[in-house]
Amino acid sequence: MNIRQIEAFHAFMETGSVTHAGERLGISQPAVSKLLKGFAESCGFKLFMRSNGRLVPTLEARLVAAEVEKLIAGTQRIERVAAAVRNREWGQVTIAALPALASRYLPQALSPFLAEQPDLRLTLQSRGSPRIAELVMAQQVDIGLSILPFDHPDVTAEAVVRFDLMCFLPAQHSLAKKTTVGVEDLRNESFISLERDDCSLMTIDRAFQMRGVQKRNQIEVPMSETACSFVANGIGVSILPPFVGMDYSSDRLIRRPLLPKTSMDIWLLTSSRRPLSLAAQQLVGFIRAALAQFQA
Repeated sequence: MNIRQIEAFHAFMETGSVTHAGERLGISQPAVSKLLKGFAESCGFKLFMRSNGRLVPTLEARLVAAEVEKLIAGTQRIERVAAAVRNREWGQVTIAALPALASRYLPQALSPFLAEQPDLRLTLQSRGSPRIAELVMAQQVDIGLSILPFDHPDVTAEAVVRFDLMCFLPAQHSLAKKTTVGVEDLRNESFISLERDDCSLMTIDRAFQMRGVQKRNQIEVPMSETACSFVANGIGVSILPPFVGMDYSSDRLIRRPLLPKTSMDIWLLTSSRRPLSLAAQQLVGFIRAALAQFQA
């Protein structure tokens, strides 16, 4: 018994004719008859009766046909999956990203791409940069987006974008009238700060120290989007990446370039021991394009 015999049997059972089965398979009528004969011999019992010069399936043939239908459906599913994988429309991809990206921006940016890829399963994790590197190294995620590079033979690290931190202000704040905001302007301002273990905090603190300005922390929060919410509600000011708080209108929240310029990098981390799937490769390209708008 071989797959060609099974295909001939399935085509005959669906069309009811040796001639039509041959047309479907692109082979001659005698070739179909030979395949059907071989299939019946493989089964070891009679599959067809002759009636008025035509082949008529037996009850046993109909029982076999039900199982063949399942096999053909599985084969067609494999063909569809193979085509989807080839076209980067199917697969499973896991991304671990810093909270500033994972909480709001990435879901918004990736939604158009995912809407066109219904068979692509995505897992998006929000993690701190040190943990992201560990997950990539352990091959527990496919793609890591971190603000820290990672030097390890099992990890490939690439800076995909360098962005400037922005000053976030309540819309009615007096500094909102300025086109740029200097660190000196933030002296004595109520500051919404990220947690002490946040990797961007050292960069922000360094900017204040270099200007001899004491930052007056009023509230400490775990995520940039939380800081945006406090700022939008008029509680204080903050310094954050440009890709957060993008849902707030200008009548609630204002963002201004910070002086001196304070830049950070987003690093793309992948395993050097396991190549990315075709779906993951396409997703990486989409992420690159989405982040390019923030290039300093």
